[in-house]
Parts: sequence; structure tokens; C-alpha cells
Amino acid sequence: SMQQIRHMAGSGYPIIRMMPNTPVALGAGMIQYCCDDVEPAQLQEWLAAMQPAGRLDEVPETLIDAASAVSGCGPAWVYQFIEALADGGVAAGLPRAKAQEYAAQMVLGSARMVLESGSHPGALKDAVCSPGGSTIQGVRLLEERAFRGAVTDAVLAAYEKTKELGK
Repeated sequence: SMQQIRHMAGSGYPIIRMMPNTPVALGAGMIQYCCDDVEPAQLQEWLAAMQPAGRLDEVPETLIDAASAVSGCGPAWVYQFIEALADGGVAAGLPRAKAQEYAAQMVLGSARMVLESGSHPGALKDAVCSPGGSTIQGVRLLEERAFRGAVTDAVLAAYEKTKELGK
């Protein structure tokens, strides 16, 4: 916490606490931050230096652990999802490299749709589901197998562990 940092460093220092994720390596990261005793010019300088790493969002420190559970831990789960999609593609007859490429590009494009359209993910999902079609059958199966509940539980487990580690 910034309080712990302040205790270790002493007073008189500006503090910026941030939570980046691994996609910052490609300039596609999500970085939440909070700050204390940072002059506006210092913050602008820091934001300019960090901008090439990806999106930045200032959050109250009380939300940084929750943010970390979503965007800090989330890449691991997205990688698992991409791998599972590719495995399904291989099981259906696609070569591994093609299945992985298709899955990864689909995730990238779908994420852009959410960010750039401003539409709710549920509405975007509904737009892909044709009545009686293939997609709705897959959605039905994922719901039956508690896909969303499992993802939500993963975020909450990561959040609880993050809080525990911060003590």
C-alpha cells in the first residue's frame, strides 16, 4: 500500500503505485495507478513516459487489488482460453498453428469490439448468436458448465489472495 511505501521511504517523496500487466511488453497493457504527494507536472511526465505501455487508469487505492485481480491476473486466463479454443480447433481437424492463430486473433478482435464500440459484451455476444445456430449451442453449453461462474470465482480467488499478500 502507499501507506507501507510511505513508512519504508519516509515522507517528502511522491508515490505512484501501479499495477501493470504483461501485455505492457507490447504496448497493449492495462495499468491502474494511484498516487500520493505527486505534483500535477510530475504526474503528467509519468503518464507521458508510461503511455507507450498501454492504457492507464487512475483508481482509488481501495480498488487497486480488485483491478489487479482482473487485468493483472486476467492474461493467464485469456491464455488458457486461447489454448482451449485451439485445442477444440485441433480436435475438429485444424492444424495446431492455424487453430492458435485463429483463436488469438479472434480474442484480439473481440476485445477491440468491446473497447471501441462501447457496447455491452452481452449485446455483442447476442449479435453473434443466430436463432438455432451453432454459436448459441456453444453458449448454452458454456452456461451449463458454469463458464461465467468459474471466471468470476477465479477473479474473486485472485482478489482474496492479493489482499492476503498485501498484509
